[in-house]
Amino acid sequence: MTATRVLEAAVTYAANAGWVVSQALNRWIPSKSFQPRWAPRPLLRSWERTSPVLGWPRTTDSLCPTCVREARARILSGADDADILRTSVAGEIKAQILERDGRIVIEKTCPSHGTFTDTLAINPAFLARIEQRFPGRDFPAVTDRLHNHGSSSIKFGR
Repeated sequence: MTATRVLEAAVTYAANAGWVVSQALNRWIPSKSFQPRWAPRPLLRSWERTSPVLGWPRTTDSLCPTCVREARARILSGADDADILRTSVAGEIKAQILERDGRIVIEKTCPSHGTFTDTLAINPAFLARIEQRFPGRDFPAVTDRLHNHGSSSIKFGR
């Protein structure tokens, strides 16, 4: 090994050890959390945040693509008001996220239009790693007039 590689390894080890120590100190020593100007209250610590159910198989909410196109056409033709998207569950169906043939797929069945299967990821290990990196939910999302999408409204986020 060259001196540069030894030095690089030592710096990497020291940085990793420093990170572990700083994380432990952050948990043991209470201090006031930082509050950005845009936040309604101080930011939550990582262990105070919640996470949705991740991994697979799992059930989620989805939309029937055909029902959505039909609802959009009715709105654009004037047959329906756009408020129907907030007040009803137009096209909403349950879906299953599962691993099949080395891919992650979402499978949903509409009572009117049948079953739809779409690929979410071609590399399950990569998607699992991405989901492990989820930082957690912190603030309830704003659901004012602009952000009110009925049952499809985002519930958490900045």
